[in-house]
Amino acid sequence: MAAHLLALRFRLLVGSLRQSAWAVVALVVTALGAISLLGSTLAGAVAVRALVPELGAAAAVVGGAVLVLALTAVTVLVGTSDPLAAERFSLLPVRAGALRRGLLVASVLDPWVLVGALGTAIGVVVWSTSAAALAAAVVALPIAVATAVLVPRAVADLLARQLASKGARDVMAILLLVAVLGLTVGVQLLASGVREIADLARALDTAAAALAWTPLGAAFDLPRAVAAGAWLEAVAKLAIALATVGLAWWAWGRLLAERLTHPIVLRGGGRVREGRLLDRLLPATPVGAIAARSIRYRRRDVRHLMNVIAALLVPAVVGGMQLVGFVDVDVDGTRLPPDGLALLPVLMAFVAAAIVQIDVAYDSSAFAWHILTGVRGADDRAGRLLGIAVVYVPTFALTAVLATWASGRWELLPASIGSGLGTFLLLAGVMLWFGVLLPGEAPAPGSNPLGRGSSGGVQSLAGIALSLPLLGTVGAPCIGLAVAAIWIPWLGWLSLAVGLAVAALAAWFGIRVGGAALDRRAPEVLAHVSKAA
Repeated sequence: MAAHLLALRFRLLVGSLRQSAWAVVALVVTALGAISLLGSTLAGAVAVRALVPELGAAAAVVGGAVLVLALTAVTVLVGTSDPLAAERFSLLPVRAGALRRGLLVASVLDPWVLVGALGTAIGVVVWSTSAAALAAAVVALPIAVATAVLVPRAVADLLARQLASKGARDVMAILLLVAVLGLTVGVQLLASGVREIADLARALDTAAAALAWTPLGAAFDLPRAVAAGAWLEAVAKLAIALATVGLAWWAWGRLLAERLTHPIVLRGGGRVREGRLLDRLLPATPVGAIAARSIRYRRRDVRHLMNVIAALLVPAVVGGMQLVGFVDVDVDGTRLPPDGLALLPVLMAFVAAAIVQIDVAYDSSAFAWHILTGVRGADDRAGRLLGIAVVYVPTFALTAVLATWASGRWELLPASIGSGLGTFLLLAGVMLWFGVLLPGEAPAPGSNPLGRGSSGGVQSLAGIALSLPLLGTVGAPCIGLAVAAIWIPWLGWLSLAVGLAVAALAAWFGIRVGGAALDRRAPEVLAHVSKAA
């Protein structure tokens, strides 16, 4: 059974690579990212061992606990789209015990599991300050790896039935998105703490002392207890670690048995009501219909709703950290004034416009209706741009007002609006064209919004990389004038004029050139977004 599931996982991987060259590129990018992540972890472990060995024990415990939490979050997110989910074997004569062992063996081809196991092994480096600690770390390594692999599996299966409803999945995804963005504050706090190494040491020690007695950190604290000769404590930590692994293994088996006999059926959807006001405000044309649907999607579809929330939270988090002093920019010992906050809409524009490229991918197979009903490519592009603009342009104006107020420089408001709108529509126009050539990926309708395809895939990354030179050339006058307005305020009005002109030109380009490209490649685009789903 284990060999069969391992071979099945391998065939699924090879099959996905054969279907698309972009899957090969994605695999290469993923491998490079994993190598980079593991390399950074190894460099950090070596640096801690060489420079601040007294922090090694606390860093290992906190790092191990964070690793288990991160793997648990990832496993929960991809659980509903796992091709080897237990429900797929419910009609076969398979016992839960055999399936559990098979899935555990097959997980060696899961990149997240592989990275987690190797990352746990790298943690042994920090224990090389003591022979006893190093020996204990090597002995405890299998327990730590088992904790990092089994706990996420058990938690994911425990939550799988609760996450079967679309509402629960949507709430969970939004909470996780907010948590991920909140981590940026944590990173800034950590960066601030590095400047005061004594404070960082105290914070790590406090966190490690608390985590060491929990299932998340007990296995990672065993070497410290052994090296300190605290044998009673070491036995207690070993008992907690073994009990965690045993309980996770038993619970995973029971949950698999339940899913085999009572399969989980994903539930979703809801009542869709008619929105007459929106339909009256927009033109009764294909452009208006597509725009109205786009606006409704951004309110009802959690995948679009999360993109809107992300675009709103990013400038709020960055600006908030600057205002409360978490991020200080000093020149010759003098803290720079927060004038630059007025240009926060530029950052918001970049986040919002990046989604335009994969807007068709969110439609998935429903994009076929555009082809069947004969919608012209220019109408499709114009409708999508109008719908997105109706949602984002007011938020840009509000963000510009708030950012300018926070900076204390009301004379920078024209520069804030001009640079934000100019950047957004410049990138959106280009992305309308890229979206035809590189449609990207998006989570399937009704699936986990943070699951496979939530980052847009390799094509989305390629589109963002290709748009940067355009932003640095075509968008440079608008953004440059906005920056110069900090010292010469009247240039802000010039930035506004240039921004509006660039925005109009980019919108025309996206609708005309992007629309013509869509007329030629609509079947290929449909095939791509349907296959990606």
